[in-house]
Amino acid sequence: MKNKYEWNSYTCQPSIEKINGNENIYRVEFVRGDIITLEGIPASLPFGGSSGRWGDSGKSWTSQHGTPIGTDVIYYAGYEDKFYHLKVDFPVEEMKKAVDTTYQYNDDTYEKFSGLIFGFASQGMVVVWKEYSVFRIELGRYQAEVITDDKELEKKLFRDWSMNREEVKARDFMPNASCAQWDMYRKRYTFRVVMHNENPNLRLFRYCFTNYNGEKDIIFMPPLPATSYDNRALPQIFELDWETSGQERFRGNIFLNEKIIFEKFKNFKPEDKQEFQVKISKDNKKLELFLNNQPVEVDSVRIYKGSVMYKASY
Repeated sequence: MKNKYEWNSYTCQPSIEKINGNENIYRVEFVRGDIITLEGIPASLPFGGSSGRWGDSGKSWTSQHGTPIGTDVIYYAGYEDKFYHLKVDFPVEEMKKAVDTTYQYNDDTYEKFSGLIFGFASQGMVVVWKEYSVFRIELGRYQAEVITDDKELEKKLFRDWSMNREEVKARDFMPNASCAQWDMYRKRYTFRVVMHNENPNLRLFRYCFTNYNGEKDIIFMPPLPATSYDNRALPQIFELDWETSGQERFRGNIFLNEKIIFEKFKNFKPEDKQEFQVKISKDNKKLELFLNNQPVEVDSVRIYKGSVMYKASY
């Protein structure tokens, strides 16, 4: 049973520009990091503290085993000067299904369950994602509780540090730290993607969504001209692969503007159907994004020569 399910645990945090000389100010430090498994196999978070950016740790650790069904974590958020306790159960049937699920990456590759990512934001907000290699799917948002009697935890955590608690607080304390932005990222809307192109030879192979909420999903061989409506968080990066001949293979990236896209969606109800339109010029030199037939201003658009071959390629 030990080796039936093998996966990694990761921790991450919001990223932000350097504050008071600390470019890692949202980092949290762990006193306890247990992951509960259905089989009773011990599993844990990485030692030390969180890293990376929201949804992506950027670091790997020792492989874990078993079916993860809960967690028991105690951590310190220096920028709030608080110890938190997160003890939650994950949906058992969902996790039993999750470890046996695969997601199609390309013609012949199906990615299996490869990890759990724990994201720690302000005010005890913790988000957990299921990882399938490049795919990240949110499991849920959880609420850690503040530990008020924390003197023993303080002694345990700081005994080997070069800084004491007061020094960390003096450097990092953010009195108005809030999780509102990361809760906003989690809002989901119902939309689909419609392809408009001027070249009848265009073959579309995949859409890739990198979302503000930390999720990443791929629709392989999406139907033309439109995908089905789905309930998703808003995309931060929208990527697509297409061809118009054996010598014309392309990958396009659309980098959305956070302020603009959330402003456009702020009055939409989650169940209301919206439509993104992607338009590719006949010469493959122009890639545009529209929402409900209105142009969307984006941060940037990049078109590259594609290098990936598909079974349906020219």
